[in-house]
Amino acid sequence: MTPLDAAIAAIASELPPDCIRMAAKTLAGRTDCGDCASLWGAQAARTKPVADFCAAVAASGLSPKEIAAALNAAAATADRIFSENTVDLLWTGPQSVSVPVRRMEQSLCELIDSAREELLVVSFVAYKADKVYAAIRAAIGRGVRVSFLTEASKEHGGTLEADPADLLRKKFPEADFYRWENPGAAHPAVVHAKCAIADGCKALVSSANLTGAAMDGNMELGLLVSGRRVVGRMAAHFSALATEHVIKKV
Repeated sequence: MTPLDAAIAAIASELPPDCIRMAAKTLAGRTDCGDCASLWGAQAARTKPVADFCAAVAASGLSPKEIAAALNAAAATADRIFSENTVDLLWTGPQSVSVPVRRMEQSLCELIDSAREELLVVSFVAYKADKVYAAIRAAIGRGVRVSFLTEASKEHGGTLEADPADLLRKKFPEADFYRWENPGAAHPAVVHAKCAIADGCKALVSSANLTGAAMDGNMELGLLVSGRRVVGRMAAHFSALATEHVIKKV
């Protein structure tokens, strides 16, 4: 394996596919491979895989189009890695120098964009998440069945003054809405889970509610899980809760 082969393999295994693809697109439009570090975002450019890649590119003598083709192959490999029972780190908030992480909002929008049949979004509250709303609207437009499970208002046995489902229904009248009323609970219990599940094969599980602040301001941590072994069980669990009327369609 040449140094360039090893560097591209490391890029494929350690950096997000969208980051790799963007670098390939930028490089393909150049006339030389100089200033290789500028292909990457400021955060990724500080990592060892990118440093090794830049050194290997400089020594390779290959053209920008040849390197870009190799990067696109790496991105396709990374897509496959991410799609087969993998877990990736997601983050909103302050960035570290040494650890590249995928942004929560971007990853959620990509997950929604990947949905072809079903999308379930679970959140305590939901408001002012405009980019995510746009992705959901596009999903509905291409025929995806979209469902929401949110916390209920006090009127319906929950803890909120206003019901998030009322706001969401105005934006997405075609969607299905579910509520956990939890009657007879000894102590107040809320819908505190936050996740989005696409087609039973990809899920984002996080601390972030579906709000603008959570997507682009708060310190939020999440995981992007791919593969039907785990995600399929998540989807089946929520489906069973609906079938057994633990969560009710409203």
